[in-house]
Amino acid sequence: MTTRSVATALFVSLPWLLALPPGIAATTEFCLHGEFDLGARLQGTLPAAGEFVDTSFCVTTEDSGPRVLFRGEGKSNPDMHGEFTVAFLPPDTVRIVNRGASPDLEFRPADIAHEADNYRRLDPRRLVAMLEQHPEWTGPGPGDGWRIVRYPGASRVVSVQITGGRLAMARTLADLPLRGTVPVIWTWDWSADGEPAARLEVDGVLVFRGRGSWRVLDEDEAAALWHRGGGEPPTKIPGDAWPARVAMELETLADGVYLVHGVRTGFSHLVVDTDGGLVVGDAPAGWLELTQLPPADLVPGLGVSGLSERFVDFLAAELPGRPIHAVALTHHHDDHAGGARAFAAAGASVYAPAEVAPFLEEALNRETMPPDRFRTFGDTLGVHPVGDAVTLGTGSNRVRLVSLGRGPHAAAGLGLHVEEAGFFFQSDLHVPVSDAAVPRDNRAATECWFAAWAVTNLPADTLVLNSHSRVQTPVSRLARYLEDERCRP
Repeated sequence: MTTRSVATALFVSLPWLLALPPGIAATTEFCLHGEFDLGARLQGTLPAAGEFVDTSFCVTTEDSGPRVLFRGEGKSNPDMHGEFTVAFLPPDTVRIVNRGASPDLEFRPADIAHEADNYRRLDPRRLVAMLEQHPEWTGPGPGDGWRIVRYPGASRVVSVQITGGRLAMARTLADLPLRGTVPVIWTWDWSADGEPAARLEVDGVLVFRGRGSWRVLDEDEAAALWHRGGGEPPTKIPGDAWPARVAMELETLADGVYLVHGVRTGFSHLVVDTDGGLVVGDAPAGWLELTQLPPADLVPGLGVSGLSERFVDFLAAELPGRPIHAVALTHHHDDHAGGARAFAAAGASVYAPAEVAPFLEEALNRETMPPDRFRTFGDTLGVHPVGDAVTLGTGSNRVRLVSLGRGPHAAAGLGLHVEEAGFFFQSDLHVPVSDAAVPRDNRAATECWFAAWAVTNLPADTLVLNSHSRVQTPVSRLARYLEDERCRP
């Protein structure tokens, strides 16, 4: 049965779904409004549960077609509030909808069917209807009302409990950086019939809690929903770049000083060839979309350590004969620190801010870590704490690991200062999109904080490098940030 016929059957097979006259097609928006724990997701100020922020997840689907739109609103980091809207437009188009800052971004041709379905299943009513239409996906579960589901294209099975035609629980496993292979559980409480309460637990820790609601879009709103934002033609991007791809390239900044771009889409890393070997900034890991069911990695097939293992292999090919001496984790967030096991397996020492080094050492040695190159050593990965500063190497390309202290983005951070060459690398603190001498509106607090730190601690001609942009900023330009009203006390 096609996705279109599944959607068409939805309102017929489940009469309690929405109060619609028979035969009338609808576009339905399901939203979860609640709180997301950034700390439990390992994207908070501290690597600890309890940093809840207001969050909404909405998925819009049709009962007469296979299009899906997902919108998330809230904080992706402690210092950044935003909204993300993505539309899946069969047969092969993904559109990031920039309602307030056109043009949209359009990826085509892209393989979208599985990801669209993963988001569609965030709506518990759609999930139940899809299973009723596809009994071949399911097998008997461990108890009353339970079914084992093997979705086409999914790498993990999902156990679901359906009681009285309603989803009560969905359980699966996921591989998460700094956690390993852990259970992911959605629980639904239908005591309030039209507004079910939902909880998402990861590794036994509450990550999201909220309440769901549905509404049917009127004909004009539904028609406008799928149009591009701002009216401008979208920016076209090859479909193989969605949702992320590995396309590494080595940029030479100076003799023995490099940036590696494209470890995954939007990620850059400093690499310095010291007299003791290579020093690398950050150990990247994949990103798991917990709002999909089952959760999906942006770079499928690489698991927890695979991204950094590819990075290690790239360095061996591009800089042959140069061992990796050290990797410096700029902060504890899992996408920047979660690949450290790959570097340890290559013989590198691991450094991190002293405040979070004990947490990272415990997390990187968890027994739940899936098989990777480090597992073959049967050893314990040690994380060297950096209090004030540590210098790696003795020659002209020596690297000074500098404590940045507590900032708006994380409770502790490190920068990598290649003093003689005049470069300073940091992650997630200064992320410019141009050579403008003013901070970005949506990151002003963090940009101003870092500008003040850089002006106080670095020479004016130092070039500041960052993990998510190719723009290089002299500290003298950051000094001009501090003249902007957003940076004034």
